[in-house]
Amino acid sequence: MYDISEILRSLLDQYSRVNAVDKEFERMLSEDKNLKQEYKIWCEEHGYDNKTGYQDYLDELIESRDQLWEEEISEQF
Repeated sequence: MYDISEILRSLLDQYSRVNAVDKEFERMLSEDKNLKQEYKIWCEEHGYDNKTGYQDYLDELIESRDQLWEEEISEQF
């Protein structure tokens, strides 16, 4: 069983650019039918569209990380 959220977080940490994560995750989905099925289930469980679910998740993840940085900076001042 795959943890799609963890895979996406790991890819974002590894590649640092959303475009690179897009390409890598698309490659992974095309090569692994089980991952693709798990991804569809993950999308359904989290209310994401199959076509854009991982991109939407990455956008939310980046936004939450940005908010954490902003909070840490504002606490320092």
